[in-house]
Amino acid sequence: MKIWYQALIRIIAWIENIICYSVLMICSILVFFQVLNRYLLHFEIMWLGDLTLYLYVPFMFLTIAMTARDKCHTSVDVFVDMFFKDRPRGLLVYQVGINSVVLIILFYLLPLGHNLFVNAFKYPAYGSLVPWFNTSWNRQILYIVLMLCIIHTLHHLVLQILSLYKEIHSGPDGGTNFRPGNENNRSAK
Repeated sequence: MKIWYQALIRIIAWIENIICYSVLMICSILVFFQVLNRYLLHFEIMWLGDLTLYLYVPFMFLTIAMTARDKCHTSVDVFVDMFFKDRPRGLLVYQVGINSVVLIILFYLLPLGHNLFVNAFKYPAYGSLVPWFNTSWNRQILYIVLMLCIIHTLHHLVLQILSLYKEIHSGPDGGTNFRPGNENNRSAK
């Protein structure tokens, strides 16, 4: 079960990376051609800028899920370093608390994201310069990002709780705490 779970997390990470890197490359190529057309050929294609924007913005939202996966969100580490520098258990308790609060906020936002997702299907929005281009998926991807953030935060929270459990149940030398019948607890005579 653990192997399947880790494989699922790796597959999700791989898909996120491929999508974000691909769209970033496509947007870079589109902007390059837009600049090339405008300044060298003096022929501006208006919808190329809109298409780039419609691709760039929602997939940069996907990078929010990637930063949640890699625990790279901006944080204030001054207080963490000041209070938990030499206290690994305290740091783990702090991290479990922070991720629990983040998870509560994400679950609070979940119904709002779901309404936005469903309404994007019911009431499609089309581009300004590209009238045939349905831009509703810009709103739909926010719900997908929210779900991915929940998955990544849950993953980190479970790992931190397991680490905290191991830290609590290990002694100062890395062994287990005193338990009756344990051979390590017998005094040498």
